[in-house]
Amino acid sequence: MLERPEPAPLAAIPPRRYNPHVPATDTNPIRLNVLFFGRLKDAIGHSQESVEISPDSRIEDLFAQCVARYPELAEHRKAIAVSRNREFATWSTPLQPGDEVAFLPPVSGG
Repeated sequence: MLERPEPAPLAAIPPRRYNPHVPATDTNPIRLNVLFFGRLKDAIGHSQESVEISPDSRIEDLFAQCVARYPELAEHRKAIAVSRNREFATWSTPLQPGDEVAFLPPVSGG
């Protein structure tokens, strides 16, 4: 009778992708710095924090992550301007490791 070899442990089996011709996406989170100004700073109690987010994220994804932690930010969404690396950006701007993103509420006064 033939003896069957012991199966390899799952950790020893390399993961397979559906299509080997498509490169695997990097699943390691990226770290970036987030700045909050004006009433946003007042609402959450601090002006900046370091955040990890998935590598394919955009500014709108970052804001959604911030709202999940600080729900009071949601009420300001329509009036907020955003910047990436000190330049105005759109909500669909992609994020890169080390970016600095600022959420800027409208300025009033005279």
